[in-house]
Amino acid sequence: MARKYEPQILHARKGEKFLFQFGEDMCLQELPEGTRVIYPGVRANGERNRRRIEERLLRALDQPTGTPPLREKLRRLRQAKPNPKVVFAFDDVSIPLPPMKSPDIRGIMMDQVERLCIEEGVSDLEFICSVALHRPIRPDEFRHICGGRLYRKYYPGRMRNYNAIDPEDNVHLGHTEKGEDVEVCRSVAEADLLIYFNVNYVAMDGGYKSYATGLVSYRSLRHNHDSHTLRHTRSLYDPPRSLMHQSFTRIGKLIQKKIDIFHIETVLDENLFPWHLAWVQKIDRQMGLFEKLLMYSSVWGLKLLPHWLRLKVFWATRGPFGLLAINAGETAAVHEKTLEVCYADKIVEVDGQCDILILAPTCIGPYTKDTYLNPLLVNTYALGYYYNMYLDGVPLVRPGGAVIVVNPLAYKWTEPTHTSYREFFEQVLSSHRGLDEFEAFQEQFAKDQRLNDLYRQGLSPAGVHCFYMYTWAAHGMDQVGKVYAVGGDGDRRGAEGLGWECAANVVEAVAAARRHLNDPAASVSYFRCPPVGYLRVKQDA
Repeated sequence: MARKYEPQILHARKGEKFLFQFGEDMCLQELPEGTRVIYPGVRANGERNRRRIEERLLRALDQPTGTPPLREKLRRLRQAKPNPKVVFAFDDVSIPLPPMKSPDIRGIMMDQVERLCIEEGVSDLEFICSVALHRPIRPDEFRHICGGRLYRKYYPGRMRNYNAIDPEDNVHLGHTEKGEDVEVCRSVAEADLLIYFNVNYVAMDGGYKSYATGLVSYRSLRHNHDSHTLRHTRSLYDPPRSLMHQSFTRIGKLIQKKIDIFHIETVLDENLFPWHLAWVQKIDRQMGLFEKLLMYSSVWGLKLLPHWLRLKVFWATRGPFGLLAINAGETAAVHEKTLEVCYADKIVEVDGQCDILILAPTCIGPYTKDTYLNPLLVNTYALGYYYNMYLDGVPLVRPGGAVIVVNPLAYKWTEPTHTSYREFFEQVLSSHRGLDEFEAFQEQFAKDQRLNDLYRQGLSPAGVHCFYMYTWAAHGMDQVGKVYAVGGDGDRRGAEGLGWECAANVVEAVAAARRHLNDPAASVSYFRCPPVGYLRVKQDA
């Protein structure tokens, strides 16, 4: 597969500064001389032309993997039942990131498939967003994802969010061989056909995870979003080594036995930003004069804006993503093809683990849409998503090593979206930090009707979701010996709540980490993300 920018592994020169994401901001930080900088590179742009995307979709529908063509399935339904019910389910706003420039790939696909259903006389259609315990999506987000025509035709009566907490919207299908509850959306369970519309740009998503997470209730999610499962998941981006994905597979297979499912998966490119921000994905040394001018003016210009305005600037970004692949048919067979494309030219071979790892999570994440990046989610993104970007069982930083998180850890909590996150942080982590005791409070939050009412009103995630934001980082928290936060403004509440130490800059944090490790020559790596990549680390002999 062609590349726009080649992956690189380089070493920092004396006094050399690099670009870092910095919450709702960006900054330049000097790296200690010799720091290994790992840059995953960017693949060539995919297809953005709507007509050609529709042509590829129709070919996938007519030549699916592991199932009859969709048109044939619809005709069989009409022969067996005069008015069959079909559910269109689709991923929520947590992917892709940033949100896709209109038209969204899901909307293009649903528009064509809806027309196909109508042509075949299947008109009992319901559109369900697979939010599980996430914040339900808003009307403007339905319009963006589904497209204006479908939105006007079906919203709100037959276009809605899944409700993962109330019994009347769920049906228990049974238990897996491991005893996991399988409780799914009632509309899905009662449908004659479920058509799932997936969008992928990382290897963690898609496959059984699409509906074994997005369309199941808390009774099912508690089996694989717990501290034990995440602690023993050896990379969220390497499904065969992920205990979480193994649970998704068991739950998904049982759902597949009970419900007829036609799965459509896409893979997007790394064209995350419009032209005036494209430099963000380019390694600093390779930037031209104009790109460096944009970088410096952006870094310094953002500092002049109030925090609330910086938030709006970041979330106004729309990614001109292009399509790399589209496949349809049986879930597991389709996802195998999806993973091949996800990994193609995105694996970076790295020689040896490091002692100290530098990460800089962006505010544009799955749980921060239109909200501040609070301290709980900094931990989620850094030690959950970023730490896990490795394959073959070997993380970039060695066990017991140190992680430096470049982030101001602003103590800002967007209300009411992150009310439960703040209460968890202040009421639970304040006295039960770590991975051994905090889950004793989980049922209390799961049954808190005040918090769950915010979810029912579409204002926030379900009450229990805050626990999963902590367990998501369990693998990193379990393996890393010390964490340092760089760049705070003096408010240490976030760092203290997480048990992190603070440093003024990266050089100071590296020096502190080397003292902690009792090794003045401890090796340092900076994983530059975005762009996204997967690290295959060769262990030292």
